[in-house]
Amino acid sequence: MDYSFSTISRRIKRSEIREILKLTRKPGIISFGGGLPDSDLFPTEEISKITSSVLMEKGYLALQYGPTQGEQPMINSLIKHMNEHQEQALNNQICVTSSSQQGLDLLSLLFLDNHSPIIMELPSYLGAIQVFSRCGADMYGIPMDEQGMKIDVLENVVNELDHQHRKPKFIYTIPDFQNPAGISLSLDRRKKLIDMAKIHQIPIVEDSPYRELSFSGEILPSLWTLSGGEGVIMLKTFSKMLFPGMRMGWLVGETELVEKIILLKQSVDLCTPSFNQLILAEFIEQGGMKNIIHQAVELYKPKIKTMLNSLENYMPDEVSWSKPRGGMFLWLTLPQSMDSKDLLFKAVENNVAYVIGQPFHCDGSGKNTLRLNYSFPSLEQIERGIKLLAQVIKQQTTSGDL
Repeated sequence: MDYSFSTISRRIKRSEIREILKLTRKPGIISFGGGLPDSDLFPTEEISKITSSVLMEKGYLALQYGPTQGEQPMINSLIKHMNEHQEQALNNQICVTSSSQQGLDLLSLLFLDNHSPIIMELPSYLGAIQVFSRCGADMYGIPMDEQGMKIDVLENVVNELDHQHRKPKFIYTIPDFQNPAGISLSLDRRKKLIDMAKIHQIPIVEDSPYRELSFSGEILPSLWTLSGGEGVIMLKTFSKMLFPGMRMGWLVGETELVEKIILLKQSVDLCTPSFNQLILAEFIEQGGMKNIIHQAVELYKPKIKTMLNSLENYMPDEVSWSKPRGGMFLWLTLPQSMDSKDLLFKAVENNVAYVIGQPFHCDGSGKNTLRLNYSFPSLEQIERGIKLLAQVIKQQTTSGDL
């Protein structure tokens, strides 16, 4: 059969990172590659009991089609959770999604056409880059420093696009403990970003998977909160603060926009599984999510401390890295002459793996960067893995192979 594929399907490329991660299946390897929560956090007994209870008491709802917007108990639980983290949303401002990845998909359907200009951080979340690339969007990357996205550079890009009569469809940002860099946008820059976006009438897409995972307990106001809910669309997920297997998240936005999102979602999957929603709603109501978030923070704090100490102890002076105060990831920058993809194969030979940095850059830069995950490996694996990685980097800087 001679199939004729769509333009969109032809834009989709096999994930280079997914292919590389196959290397991490080597026995005995220490992997910093995935974005996995520590499975010791999974409350299997509690979820088992709640699952049984939901089936017995609400099986007529749990096993049936549900509302596209989401089950009301789920929405009520989300409103409660947001209130506990200094965020407020009304019932009609929320749409339950199949993880925040579906939220990105729905927003791309809502906003993007071929060559639509959008702005994002440099580097940024690979899953977002894949979604936006599929739509044929023109992505403009804004570099970051330790305070997050550089607003002065952002303003220059927006002004240049304005001169070209090309208004960005939105600004995509991960302001809290960013994936992949682990950097947070400062409060001052959050305010400047909102003011600038309001002046130019550009929507902000705030991807917020990690905000609750703050190691200090300090949580900066979200862009959604600072904006008063105007001009900001926030994406949330359970995959990082709870467990990814449920594939659950939610989208928050102005009522008119959420209504359009719900219509689009009807054409995509009709509804997010009611069974999963009712289980998680009960888990939240019982205080389970609050407990897991607390446990995750206490579990990850010594892990990031161990990774930072190990980097300080073992890495050569030519290497630099971010210092996350929350989330799951750390960003490492090699000497400019090095390519983290070439280095990876040598690292795997020495039983340590990571994720290369270039695919996180919408402009194709970042060959000398890489991402390290500290949430999944053990303390012992973190120290040994960093030591092994440092040895590989030192060998290459000494030999001049890269």
